[in-house]
Amino acid sequence: MVKKDQLICLMDIPDDIRAKYNSFTFPSATETKKAADYLGVDPSHLYFNPYGLHAPFVYYKSVVLVELPQALTIKDLELSKMKTKIRQTHASLQKFIDRNEWKRLFLFMDHRIVCSVFEELFYQIPDDQKKEVYLAIKNRIGAFPLTNKEIELQMASLPGVQ
Repeated sequence: MVKKDQLICLMDIPDDIRAKYNSFTFPSATETKKAADYLGVDPSHLYFNPYGLHAPFVYYKSVVLVELPQALTIKDLELSKMKTKIRQTHASLQKFIDRNEWKRLFLFMDHRIVCSVFEELFYQIPDDQKKEVYLAIKNRIGAFPLTNKEIELQMASLPGVQ
């Protein structure tokens, strides 16, 4: 699972993290800004994921998590079509929100962030869809870490939530 609080913004990589993960070539703040400008995103949404050994750099905003190339050069971003991928992922997932299709949203988003996003969006999900969304997540990822929202669902005595 990916939790936002475990990610480190690429604009602010401390020296101790650079030293600890010296096998990675971290982009400078200028390179990160250029990559963000090319992608059309805010640089604060580009992160280092210390647990992503094969894809240490990610874009994470709202309901979208996208792995980035290990070199954040314009050439690598163009070759991997990252700009299109980020834009299309946002558009696709936003449609589910706009259409009030919460279960589909959680089925199509990156499985590594479903628990975190469920926590974040819990109060936006209509009450009559919460159980269905919760069960869809549980079926998708297996063991669902006990969260405050799961406790709320159980306290609401929704049948079938265990």
